[in-house]
Amino acid sequence: MNSSQRLSTYWVTCADGLELLLEEEIAQLGATNVERKAGRLIFKGTLETAYRICMWSRLASRVVLPIHEHVLDHTFDARDVAEELYEGAVNFDWSLIFAPQSTFAIRIHIDRDIKVNSQFATLRVKDGVVDSFMEAVGRRPSIDTKQPEITMYVQAGKTSHTYCLDLSGDSLHKRGYRRFMTDAPIKENLAAAILHKADLKNRQPDMVLDPMCGSGTFIIESLMILTDRAPGLVRRFGFNGWHGHDHELWMSIKAEAAERHAQALEQPLPQFYAFDADWDAIKATRQNIIAAGFECVLDHIQLEERTLADWGDFPERGNAFIVTNPPYGERLGEKASNRALYQGISALLQDYFPNQYAAVIASQVEQADVLAFAEPQTLRLMNGKLPIYVRFGHVKPSASAQPFLVNWQAQPVEIEGAQDFANRLQKNMTALKKWAVKENIYCLRLYDADLPDFNVAVDLYGDRLHVQEYAPPKQIDPEKAKKRFNLALAVIRAVTGLNRDAIFIKTRAKQAGKNQYEKQSTASKRFIVREGKAKILVNLTDYLDTGLFLDHRQMRLRIAQEAKGKHFLNLYSYTSTASLHAALGGAASTTSVDLSNTYLNWSKENFVLNGLTIDHADEQHMFFASDCFEWLKDGHETYDLIFIDPPTFSNSKKFYGTFDVQRDHISLLKRAMNRLSSDGTLYFSNNYRGFELDEEIEAMFDIEEITQETIGLDYKRNQKIHRSWKIKHFGV
Repeated sequence: MNSSQRLSTYWVTCADGLELLLEEEIAQLGATNVERKAGRLIFKGTLETAYRICMWSRLASRVVLPIHEHVLDHTFDARDVAEELYEGAVNFDWSLIFAPQSTFAIRIHIDRDIKVNSQFATLRVKDGVVDSFMEAVGRRPSIDTKQPEITMYVQAGKTSHTYCLDLSGDSLHKRGYRRFMTDAPIKENLAAAILHKADLKNRQPDMVLDPMCGSGTFIIESLMILTDRAPGLVRRFGFNGWHGHDHELWMSIKAEAAERHAQALEQPLPQFYAFDADWDAIKATRQNIIAAGFECVLDHIQLEERTLADWGDFPERGNAFIVTNPPYGERLGEKASNRALYQGISALLQDYFPNQYAAVIASQVEQADVLAFAEPQTLRLMNGKLPIYVRFGHVKPSASAQPFLVNWQAQPVEIEGAQDFANRLQKNMTALKKWAVKENIYCLRLYDADLPDFNVAVDLYGDRLHVQEYAPPKQIDPEKAKKRFNLALAVIRAVTGLNRDAIFIKTRAKQAGKNQYEKQSTASKRFIVREGKAKILVNLTDYLDTGLFLDHRQMRLRIAQEAKGKHFLNLYSYTSTASLHAALGGAASTTSVDLSNTYLNWSKENFVLNGLTIDHADEQHMFFASDCFEWLKDGHETYDLIFIDPPTFSNSKKFYGTFDVQRDHISLLKRAMNRLSSDGTLYFSNNYRGFELDEEIEAMFDIEEITQETIGLDYKRNQKIHRSWKIKHFGV
């Protein structure tokens, strides 16, 4: 029998979680009677099968050939592991396997329960191999840990140690093309496993998109699959110095692989899109594509520095396939921001790629759970020592951005004792509907204590209601007030047709000091709403304020229109929704300043949700937890556009003293105008109903009151909700 046709036992190792997929793959390559163990498969086959797995396996880590087993006696003690490994190595004639002029390296895998220093154990195996050679041929081979001609793989177990020839040499995930790296890359064989699980080849996509491509691993592995490129075609292997190597057989397998790839390159390819917010990542991707031998298909690959917020219209999409490894964990850092990132990815996929197939990696299954996939599947893998979760599925089409008002129609409502309230709420909603639908306004005030007996505010956030009861005067009987409020809720449900779980209730009393920032609830139900181009996280349960001041909507939209190319400063930024609008409007930079870390973290989530990078290194979007007075005093940068919406009154343990908008606005505006560029614009607004702008300020700057321009139709019934001014330097 030809030696290449002799049956031998082989091990094929893999990352935890890949065993089933790898078993499918090697079965297609000729392996039979496969035994599955954690992290490896065992089969009996020919050398040709082993070579084909080395050449073609996209999922395996190593292919090893067990050479020698050293069975331990009953006196085995964990303290003797290193010496037992030496004994096993020295008692086999390794000159039968490779020549003394060959270089070699030892890779050792030790069972978890065995306590031994792996470096010392590796050293003792090396000593045993060298001593065996000296005994057999009087010469010793040399060690080369970087590019050895022979790699030995040793499995140290409790009852025996197995000494193997590693046919792979380096791990098979090293295809040879990764010349440039980015943070937290995914291993090549894991990327291939994800593409295999997603059935990329059989989907025959018209386009493949990785919107956060890093160093390009998914793009390159997709190219390799779709061009029938064997992952082992151009890399080195560990069997070249082995006495049993069949060079002629290997060269025939290699020639066959080259021919298959050449034929596949003649077939039409999909269009590939590789985006990343980091220009260095785009450069790395391009260089790695060239190193992989795909320079000839670069015209099929669109490489762009692009954030998720920069997604424009794609050409005719046809059958799209989306796969990505978002910057979780090391690349992003904060858990909350990670969740917002996945919410943003999901929204983008729903907007741009409804019903298309996607595969997205997450570091926590809770992140994957926010992805809007139909009939999702999840694969858990280990990327090195880090667990990852891959969510697969077809992207659900997005629901209408304004499902409630578009579909709402006034219906007859009769409620005894509250008919006036029902009529007024219906009248308001009917009047606002046409305007809101035309202007794409999804969050607005429907009612604000229009009738004295029904002292509530009713705000619409997408398809949910936020109902605030203004605390009744102390002279009102609490029971009577409670009944009146319950009656109001019944009217609200009847008029809007919304279920109880879509209506969130709070009581709004006059707040003193820090009480205005304290939690009203621990339910923490947050939702995404839309305003202009922005997606914004609102919290309808925990605080009196939801994260979005509805009365400043028109100001935010104005800032979005004026911000392009400008450096924008937002003081008392709260959840930085004005900064978000500026960023999405094309601002050169945004800077948000607020004392509250809670609100600044919320701000960062809003940015990440919209696909904007908040990497501290690029300094495009900055957030400062600071008192605005001190921050203005300490800095020197100037800004083209500034927005200030201070509280009426505040104190904080971080800030010694108090802030009173009427008393302190002169000093605030003077400092802010020092930071405004000569031709810049500052917008100043506040909600203090008795506020009057000081004459001193009016004499110093070019000031125009624009209150009416910044109050939307939903607040026209309450002209005193806020006042606003446009302030510039004289002579502009």
